[in-house]
Amino acid sequence: MRRSLAVLAALLVLAPLPSAAESPGKAFTIADVGAATGLVPGGTVTRKVRVTNPTNVDILVTRLDAAVGRPSSRCPATAVTVTAPATPVLVAKNGSADVPLTVRMAASAPDACKNLTFPLTYSGTATKP
Repeated sequence: MRRSLAVLAALLVLAPLPSAAESPGKAFTIADVGAATGLVPGGTVTRKVRVTNPTNVDILVTRLDAAVGRPSSRCPATAVTVTAPATPVLVAKNGSADVPLTVRMAASAPDACKNLTFPLTYSGTATKP
């Protein structure tokens, strides 16, 4: 009996915590901080998001993703890519952390994509450190 309890505890510690977008009301939230401006074909800008941890334990965000939406009929969503840092981010219990994302517009993007607002939908995964 003692052995099965130890295994169960290990599974709970290692199980990923989804973002609130993936599991509403649980784990953590991801929100925009300010605006990324000046994105043009071939350009790169930094976009910050705030990861908020409403739980009573520290979390380690191991994956952050941003799905890019289409801003207009003349500019495809594929014109932009968003990359999160490769290093996990520690977010203290009941705290938050601002995370920089790299936003790139393809050099081949149509001029119609210049300075548009691309809708971004965030998701991510965290574990207990």
